[in-house]
Amino acid sequence: MRHLTVDRKEFEQEIKVVMEERRMRTDDNPQSRLFEQMNAVAFQAHPYRRPIIGWMSDLEAMDAADAKAWYDQWYVPNNAYVVIVGDVDHREVFALAEKFYGGLEGRALPPRKPQTEPQQDGTRRVTVKAPAELPVLIMGWKAPVLRDADKDSEPYALDMLAAILDGHDAARFKRKMVREDKVAISVDASYDSTARGPGMFYISGTPADGKTVADLEAALRAELARIQQEGVSEAELKRARAQIVAAQTYKLDSMFGQAMEIGQAESAGIPYRKIERIIERLQQVTAADVQAAARKIFIDDTLTVGVLDPQPLDGKARRPAVAARH
Repeated sequence: MRHLTVDRKEFEQEIKVVMEERRMRTDDNPQSRLFEQMNAVAFQAHPYRRPIIGWMSDLEAMDAADAKAWYDQWYVPNNAYVVIVGDVDHREVFALAEKFYGGLEGRALPPRKPQTEPQQDGTRRVTVKAPAELPVLIMGWKAPVLRDADKDSEPYALDMLAAILDGHDAARFKRKMVREDKVAISVDASYDSTARGPGMFYISGTPADGKTVADLEAALRAELARIQQEGVSEAELKRARAQIVAAQTYKLDSMFGQAMEIGQAESAGIPYRKIERIIERLQQVTAADVQAAARKIFIDDTLTVGVLDPQPLDGKARRPAVAARH
């Protein structure tokens, strides 16, 4: 928590490890590069536009003094959570916390200045060219996130919609686009309702052989329009509800899962005692709620589209990410 020694020579070795991690996880991973570039385009003011690990130029310019300054500024008791789960005596826990942390003095944190993301007023697009076997499409819409577990409603509907689209083997995307229409090899939907910053609803996929990214985007838009116009069935909602509530419940079987759930909720400004309330609210989502959320969220003005244009791996041409006419 305090009194860390940041040794210059040790830092110089560790920063090389971080650089190699970036090369392995991002620079050499075409889909990661696409996602990174897409976020840099989707967000203009919020720090989400910068990768957590940093750009390579950040790592190359960083030194031990930078790390020490960051540590001194933010690693203080009044900016920390201690999360303990399990069969413990809470009085003993409090006594131990006082023993080990009580003597550490807090310090005023730098004032948090607003980093409000400006309103997006039109579709943004980015194409990344990288050696890869197949093209990839990512579509991301700005979306609300949970701030008040009792009053908010759209985040619950979007959680349920993600489960209806991609929560199980019989979900819409796998059934319709992969098995029936054969327009995609894979399609995924993801949404994090407890993000600390602005939210995004992502859909990503890889077109099937003989199909282009343009074909896949058109098919995805058609499926979302169908939900906006016709809604979802009670059977779909029932299965998605069972899946998502079961996942939330089973997660609590793990001590580690409980600790992560509590810590994530608190860090996002949601009291951990509201976790059970969140599960209750998810069970109350109706088909009309899902349809209304889809109508509001899936609009072009808040959409960012990312395309991975695969380049040759071995000198042989790959199939294009978009049709030649585009």
